Amino acid sequence: MQRQTWPMVFGLSVFALAAVAVAAFMIAAGKLDPVLAAGAVLLLAAGQFAVIITVAVCTSRIEEISSSQQTGLRSLSERLDQSVARLDHLENNAKNPAGGRLDEIIADVKALRESFRALIQPKAPEQPASAAPAPETLLQDRQDKPAEAVASSQHLDLLLEPVIELSTGTTTYYRALLDLADDHGHVVQHAELMQKADAGGMRPELDAHMLKHAVPVLRRLRVRNPGMRVFVPIGSSTLSSKEDMARIAGMIEREIDVANGLVFELQHRDLGLLENTGIEGLARLARLGATLALSDVQVAGLDLPSLRQLGVRFLSFPPSAGDAGFGPTPAWREFVQYARAMQFQIIIAGVEKSQQAAAASQIGRFAYGSFFAPPRKVRSNAGVQAAPRRARAA
Repeated sequence: MQRQTWPMVFGLSVFALAAVAVAAFMIAAGKLDPVLAAGAVLLLAAGQFAVIITVAVCTSRIEEISSSQQTGLRSLSERLDQSVARLDHLENNAKNPAGGRLDEIIADVKALRESFRALIQPKAPEQPASAAPAPETLLQDRQDKPAEAVASSQHLDLLLEPVIELSTGTTTYYRALLDLADDHGHVVQHAELMQKADAGGMRPELDAHMLKHAVPVLRRLRVRNPGMRVFVPIGSSTLSSKEDMARIAGMIEREIDVANGLVFELQHRDLGLLENTGIEGLARLARLGATLALSDVQVAGLDLPSLRQLGVRFLSFPPSAGDAGFGPTPAWREFVQYARAMQFQIIIAGVEKSQQAAAASQIGRFAYGSFFAPPRKVRSNAGVQAAPRRARAA
């Protein structure tokens, strides 16, 4: 019985016993009142019944608490057993190391590296048996030959993802993406492909490959829409390599008439990893007429004046940025106003739901994601028809 119920039980018992004592005293004094005696007995019975009910209720509560504690102890014991088993497994792995997930990742990266090299390197042109081509013709053919897969069933696909202007719902820009696919239907999507390319040291080759195939598509799109831009991702390893940046810059210089339609997109976290060589690479892209964009931006510590001086004009945020489910916070509204005053364009990336689209319209001007339209594969000859126009213009 709980301590807080003692006063109630004691009071009921004493009150009932007092009633019985009064009745007994009246009987002993010879003044028997049957009604009073019956009332005393009834009061005694009611008091005892109340005591029994109170004790039963308290006992039931104690049993419930005990049962819940036993269940909790049983669950805690199971978790403890699982933890002990996991510790034993980790200790066994530490004593007897074997090929694990790290070895699988390393093997995967090596396999992708070989695939990338086969995909990026151009084919050597075949010489006909009847007549050998001139050296300058052979060199020109090799430079004009597009990068294709050799002796492999894998191939890189260029995709375009629409960037939507939220106020009008129209496609304003495109994002260039790369997927690695094979003839069996297996696809390594863009985000995973870039991650593995960074880990395997093949990011510069992929960046150059994407730029080479995105420029003809951009040229054709600008025939119908002169203000069209294409966002092309670029990695920190590419920017930090003088040799790779020289190759990228050479490609832009050869296509200088559409350079202002290129937007090189760098992840915000990679910007902090760039040293002087990488910063010079960004500045070189800006001098060639290209625009810069930051993706996965974190507002904390963001220096907008320095970014604008560097050539950054687009800031991309995830759908959760500045929205806790009740609309943008005051701090976010202030940041957006400041960014617009600095002439930055806010993009909300990866929109998948209507609620995210509604929140994005209160924060940014542009957005992209599966809610609007999925990325579409670009035909291999998408940029072919733009070449004659360029030749006639020259």
